[in-house]
Amino acid sequence: MRLERLPRRKPVGITSLIDVIFLLLLFFMLASSFTRYQALPVTSGASGAGEGERPMLLRVHDAQRWDINGESVAPDKLGERLTAIAAAAEGNKRQVAVWTGADASTQDVVDAMVAVRGAGLDAVVVTGR
Repeated sequence: MRLERLPRRKPVGITSLIDVIFLLLLFFMLASSFTRYQALPVTSGASGAGEGERPMLLRVHDAQRWDINGESVAPDKLGERLTAIAAAAEGNKRQVAVWTGADASTQDVVDAMVAVRGAGLDAVVVTGR
């Protein structure tokens, strides 16, 4: 009786497995973001908008055309204008309604909201079409 030898199995090479794991690790490290997102507080139109005086209207038409209550203002001068308006308010809570035009990008609106908060104005009401 002749015994048949079982075929020997080839050893599993783990070199390719290590390469795949390394590539996955590299992909996830490059695809992830480690930046911290900052929260920007926003109030809605229903939260106290009917109380007191009307809010100022800050219109963001596009990246270069902005105006406050109908008066044109350059985007780089917005902070100065809002700080002057906040100083003139003398402790009264002032609300600012940010109106977004059709050509305004999200970054333009966020820049406007940061400028409003940086000027010390209390409430930001975001409106749009």
